[in-house]
Amino acid sequence: MNFQPELTTGAAVMMSLTAAFLWGTWFISLKYLKDYPIDGFYLTLFATSLIFVWGVAGILEGPNLWTHIQSVWAQDPSRVWITLLCGMLYVFGMRLSLVVLSKIGLLLAQPIQASINILAGTAVSALVGGMPETLSVGRLAASTLFLLAAVGASMTAGNWKARDQQAENRSTVQFTPSELWKSLGLMAVAAAFTPSYTMALSYGLKSVTQPAGLAVLPFMALLASGAFVGALLSSGIPLTVRKEWGRVLRAPFSVHKFGMLSGLAHYGGNILHTFGTAFLSAAISWPLGVTANLWTQLWGLAYGEFRGASRRVYAALAGAILFYLIGAYLVAVS
Repeated sequence: MNFQPELTTGAAVMMSLTAAFLWGTWFISLKYLKDYPIDGFYLTLFATSLIFVWGVAGILEGPNLWTHIQSVWAQDPSRVWITLLCGMLYVFGMRLSLVVLSKIGLLLAQPIQASINILAGTAVSALVGGMPETLSVGRLAASTLFLLAAVGASMTAGNWKARDQQAENRSTVQFTPSELWKSLGLMAVAAAFTPSYTMALSYGLKSVTQPAGLAVLPFMALLASGAFVGALLSSGIPLTVRKEWGRVLRAPFSVHKFGMLSGLAHYGGNILHTFGTAFLSAAISWPLGVTANLWTQLWGLAYGEFRGASRRVYAALAGAILFYLIGAYLVAVS
């Protein structure tokens, strides 16, 4: 028997929202890396995630962990292979996104990434994972529209702030127009990998709308394994080419701790969100998880990315927060 706590709808919703907080928080580690290679941070993050997830799964599942994976493999190997592959692919997309975040900041990069996540993730979760009877297509569409409106309000706030800075000749932007376009190009490439995480949830995980699939912790163990392979490829190769492995291996704990804490937050959030998904379905839990963008916005504010902005900028940000909350509410109460 696999570990599966008894959840109420309220508890499953709170787990998904808590996961969103963790997802939207660990990015602030990038603020403290200075000139440390982002690929070193990335490898520490996913090595920590691998150890953490397999440790938790081994403790709570015991012998059932491997027995269950072997059972699902015997019945439908694609559930295992796709989970591993999607774990690897979503890491490629995240790696490119981190480059963009480090170059142009949270408050500019996040809305672009969020709009892609909302559209692609919601479509995959509904079409592949299925929709519960309590959630209508109209309600899901309305939730998606409000989440997109939140992204639009965020982008408006960023645009207004840039104009205000130019008008007052006090721009604090730390990147050139060519760097901005390059970053947007990387974000577009990352978008190709965006649906991978939701595809894994929708196809590989056994849930209320997906009877065939893996239990939560075996699923997470396979996803974390695929993610670690993806990190080795997407970050290990660049470190080798640039001959920077020495910097990574010699880095003190004061540097590695950011990758370790981020790994615990990232996959701690993944575990919570996956338990919520098994109970609610991916079609409901994914829009709730998208509120991670709200926390990214708030952390961007806390770190002064909008310091000195005009009232209209803060009004647009307030609108974005309101739209995120409405979008999440529409699916949470279905």
